[in-house]
Amino acid sequence: MRSSRVERPEQLTLEVGGYSASVMSIAVGVVFFLVVVMLLNSTRTNNARADDWRRRAVAAEEVAGGLRVVLAERSRTLNQRTRQANILIDTLASSRGALRSTKVSLGALSARQRQLASQTARTEAERRKLQAQRAALASVASALSACSQALAGVVSDAQRGQPKAALAKAEPHLAKCSRAQARLGTVLKQA
Repeated sequence: MRSSRVERPEQLTLEVGGYSASVMSIAVGVVFFLVVVMLLNSTRTNNARADDWRRRAVAAEEVAGGLRVVLAERSRTLNQRTRQANILIDTLASSRGALRSTKVSLGALSARQRQLASQTARTEAERRKLQAQRAALASVASALSACSQALAGVVSDAQRGQPKAALAKAEPHLAKCSRAQARLGTVLKQA
């Protein structure tokens, strides 16, 4: 009768320094060692990437915080300039009312006519000056508003995770804001 057992082929063994080990166990050991080394390398790479992302997040938050401060300062300045423009507009409106009442009185008194004509000329010059100032302030207010909106977009980009691109975009906007503020200072000095 035949036996139902299958005989295994003899395993190859190596003898080194009095120790014997099968080639299969050595191969499994080498593969295990390579897998462990690859896992350790992968873990180290992932940790390095995580640290890099943490540094980027901190830098982005710092940029966003700085831009928020600049934006708040620009908004306060813009609100102040808008109030000043409104005061100038009210002054202009009151000057126009005075001009109308002066024109009604002109017909009644000829002696007063020369005096009122002189006053009317001064008022008209002031009105033109105020209109020019109003136009200049409106232009500056528009520039500051556009600057504020552009900086808000930059802050938004920085918060969405693009701090380097946002910082690069912020510098031209900050330069425009500085020029607009300088123009505003010139207009206010002339006022």
